[in-house]
Amino acid sequence: MRLIEDARVDLLRALLDVREDDGEPVFDWPASVPDLDDADAVLDYRGQLVEILNAYGSDELSPLEQRARRVCGLATGKGPVSLQTIVEQQLDHENIVIFEAQPDAMCRSLWIFLNMRSTFEDAESFHAVRQVREHRKLYDAFEVDLETDAPFDADAVDEDAFSGHLKSRLDLRPDVACTVRAFNLPATTTHPASVLVIIRHGGPLSSVFNHRNDGRRAPIYYRPPNEATLIYTSSLRQIEVCADSPVVRQKVGDAFAEVALSHDISRKPLTWKRYNLSRFRSSLSLDVPKIAGYQISKVRVLEAEVRLGQWRRKLSLKVAIEDDIAEVADRYLGARNVFRRAEKLSRIGIGVVYSLEGEATERTLNITISGTKSCNLQSHRDPEQRSLGFALLQHWGILSAFQQIDPSDLRGMFAALVQLHDRIEDKVSGQYLQELGLDPDQLIAGGLLERCDRQDVILIDDGDIEGEGIVQPSAGRGLVRMIGPFGEDVGDSPSSDFEMFAINAQWLQETLLQLLKPLLSKRSGQILDPDLTLLGAMRIDGVDVPVYFARRLNDLKTAERLDLALRARNMAGVGIILAASEDMPSHLGPNVVVPLLSHLASADNEALFARDGMELAYRNGLSLARGGVSPRVVRTGAQSGILFIPGKEPLHLTGHDQLTIFERLVVAAVKGSPDLQVKALMEGFESRSPQQSFRKATWDSIRDVYIGKGTKNGYWRLVLAVHPNDSCDALVEGPV
Repeated sequence: MRLIEDARVDLLRALLDVREDDGEPVFDWPASVPDLDDADAVLDYRGQLVEILNAYGSDELSPLEQRARRVCGLATGKGPVSLQTIVEQQLDHENIVIFEAQPDAMCRSLWIFLNMRSTFEDAESFHAVRQVREHRKLYDAFEVDLETDAPFDADAVDEDAFSGHLKSRLDLRPDVACTVRAFNLPATTTHPASVLVIIRHGGPLSSVFNHRNDGRRAPIYYRPPNEATLIYTSSLRQIEVCADSPVVRQKVGDAFAEVALSHDISRKPLTWKRYNLSRFRSSLSLDVPKIAGYQISKVRVLEAEVRLGQWRRKLSLKVAIEDDIAEVADRYLGARNVFRRAEKLSRIGIGVVYSLEGEATERTLNITISGTKSCNLQSHRDPEQRSLGFALLQHWGILSAFQQIDPSDLRGMFAALVQLHDRIEDKVSGQYLQELGLDPDQLIAGGLLERCDRQDVILIDDGDIEGEGIVQPSAGRGLVRMIGPFGEDVGDSPSSDFEMFAINAQWLQETLLQLLKPLLSKRSGQILDPDLTLLGAMRIDGVDVPVYFARRLNDLKTAERLDLALRARNMAGVGIILAASEDMPSHLGPNVVVPLLSHLASADNEALFARDGMELAYRNGLSLARGGVSPRVVRTGAQSGILFIPGKEPLHLTGHDQLTIFERLVVAAVKGSPDLQVKALMEGFESRSPQQSFRKATWDSIRDVYIGKGTKNGYWRLVLAVHPNDSCDALVEGPV
């Protein structure tokens, strides 16, 4: 609506005429655009457009709405500056003159969209990465230890060489195009001059089912666009990468360092640093360490900033190097001040007085850490000061650099990592990690975890004290004090038990998928759902069997959702689902579910998995995946089960109502009287129709496929692919 009201009508009409797909409606716009100087005619014309658009549904207008949002995005806020930056570097003088002659930001955005689509898309990419960067939510930042500090600009990027190297790094097929575009980013008040590189390539071939006008459905195959954006700041020696996958981010950063910077990453790999300020919760004091080659005489915390409840509220305290910041806080803010019980430290400044061994000159070094990823040391031009600063931060436990976990260690912790990935919650406590036998420091260095705030509310079950308690600081080093629900002192416990860590789900999944690759004869990774990934295929009995990796199948809602998604992919054939969960259904859609951790090879075996066991489990479940030899309901848990009908895909059932309904229908089908009156079918239930026991999407997918109306009104029956009298085995397994 904003575009209808504000855009110049000739450019607006040109945008409305754009159709990027044959499925979009053909609008019957007014024949001609009015004179731009006739205000009344223009106003009437806008009203006609609104009237025409109001006759269409929101789904029909969705493509037009999306284009309008894109145009408005580069016409408001900092969008015009982003657009101007890219236009000045891509267009020739003649087109720049036309662009700048447009009367306002909306017209300039519209004109570029209509006439220079690739430039518009590059400006969108730059604008997106700029927003992420300025809100400090950039995905990953790497530091590169270069021998020289030579100036660097976009002309130094060999786009063709970088593209070819990336295709090799990302394992892209030869027929998948990979384009690279480099731009200079001028310095701003918050960022030094940088180089922006936009990388685009096609993703794995995918498909969706399209409902045709004749009622049939047919697959539409497409290759989704993938994009990564990279910013290199030579003055900081920093590479920042935005991409969906953490593995892609690392590979893009490595490839850029090798090709554009001629950097040998095998000798000096890129460092990925994380800063942990949690040690300052208990004390704002730092010890004076011994560092070879330096005489350190004084270390002080000069600045501390804490967040007060919300991130936008903050309190900062700064002192001189001769002051003790904790004493100043106690004197002016009270003994129980916020710095004594800080939970969300966002910034710490440290002053260091030192001298080089053999020199009488005293020097100073100021270190400022902001959040988990930012430190001013990366902008120091003096390599000795950078080296000293990072050595000090490592000594104090503030700095942890990225360190790829050794493959042999990953194999040893595979089972624990699978259990970690299978969790419903995205955060995990230090105590839980200890139970799994995982070292949080190693996982943080490997990018699998990030530190969060400490737990402050816990459940206590200690003798006579039960209920919800709180965690408070303790005078003991490395300890916290637990307080019961009524103020009881429960005693001290290791603070590491209550530390919280955020799981880097993408990196963890990528790590697990890398370990699963040896199982596959064909690899074609595709994320179908946050909890379901297509890995490729295994060769079993001369046939390529689709292989999936699923997690959280012990959650009934997740299992039901994935069953629905997999039944929509029935063209793929019977596959194997490697399940992270131990408590799981036996089948999902036309697929056999195999517990992954039950098929690990013995410790002395070079292979991680017992492939023979997986193949045997697949063969044993193959018949049931095709519906078995007779209709039956198999209960797999107290509230879950599977319906098997010969010739049909298994149907996952959840809840007492769904199980009971189909158990009754199966019994009626076997007795030779398949029609069951709704009163008998729903006996004992509050609802009076089987439809009410299913979610709408599930009911729509099973109606007239597994359950249908009987020959008389008020009756229901099981929909069979074969006559029930062809086989009369025991049809209901488990309690009814």
